[in-house]
Amino acid sequence: MARVKLSKELKAAITGLSHKEKDRLLFRLIAKDPALVAQLNFELLEKEAGVTKEDHRIVLEKAIISHLENYDPHYYSPGYLLLELRQLSGDINRHVRTTKDKYGDTYLNFLMLNHTFRLYGDRIRQSAPSRAMTFNEYVVKRALRLLKQLRSMHEDHVLDFEEAMKELGEHIGSQPNTMRVAIHNMLDVNHLLKANVYGE
Repeated sequence: MARVKLSKELKAAITGLSHKEKDRLLFRLIAKDPALVAQLNFELLEKEAGVTKEDHRIVLEKAIISHLENYDPHYYSPGYLLLELRQLSGDINRHVRTTKDKYGDTYLNFLMLNHTFRLYGDRIRQSAPSRAMTFNEYVVKRALRLLKQLRSMHEDHVLDFEEAMKELGEHIGSQPNTMRVAIHNMLDVNHLLKANVYGE
């Protein structure tokens, strides 16, 4: 939804409303934005009750693992698997918007990609390049994004992701079609394999 610029006159009129009228307007506006409702619920209620972003992260981690494992009987192709990853990616994005969990953004994306390859790597490898192209492009672009995120983190946090980086590098390296896409998109898989986000 496009933002509308408020005139000085309208701002002044809104400022002059009673607290009750302002509250009524505020509640109506907030209710139209589910993401904002979730964020406020977390910030104003759940935190007060002792719920942390780490608690939310653990719940989502279990949900991602369960979703991917339960998808096994329905696996048809990498393209259809990609639809599931996009859904999970949306869940991660909502978690990050709600909790401001930047660490969790990186952690959960590594988890999603690595667990996908653990479960479906053999079938992805056996797929025709044309059937796996969009999936491979998604994985490579996500890996590039993760490396960029890691470069902006404190060194101590980067160390937390060494094993996840190496595992993802091994998964990509074991997939000839994914490797071709990685080379085309200038993803140096050695940065993952060596857990070297700076490429030195």
